[in-house]
Amino acid sequence: MPLDGKPLVTYGADLCAVAPFASRYAVVAPADIALRDMLSGAGLTLVDNSDPATGRNRSLRIGLAAALTEGVEGVLVLLGDMPHVTLGHLEALARAAEPDTAAISHDGDAAMPPTLIPAAIARAVLGEPDRPVRTLLGEPALVHADPALLADYDTPNRFERAP
Repeated sequence: MPLDGKPLVTYGADLCAVAPFASRYAVVAPADIALRDMLSGAGLTLVDNSDPATGRNRSLRIGLAAALTEGVEGVLVLLGDMPHVTLGHLEALARAAEPDTAAISHDGDAAMPPTLIPAAIARAVLGEPDRPVRTLLGEPALVHADPALLADYDTPNRFERAP
């Protein structure tokens, strides 16, 4: 879906392009050719999720596994439907995380992505495939942000209320 004349997912891809990440992955369905073209054109390495209908936890695990092959200290999970996240917020997550403590965004009511998951926790998540990723984060550091910054656009109604 377009937001302000630009495909929604490109906001996150553009943010990844300017963030100082060791690598950048996007978990996508093999059949979603348009999305694949858009994200690979933005410099993201594509990782296939052959069964996206199984839910977000599968995609998260696929992305975590790919990132851990790089020997990273942590993995930042950023969703493609959150166009207002800033580099400053990602930096705040990085400052709040510790080697044994994840950092998760919080809008004053709920915790949500973006989330920085330290490598040790990411490996533990991969070791427990039957549990939701969120339940394996322990007690993450909460990084507060304005709800507008963390707005996600996962329903057509949300586009009607865009700032």
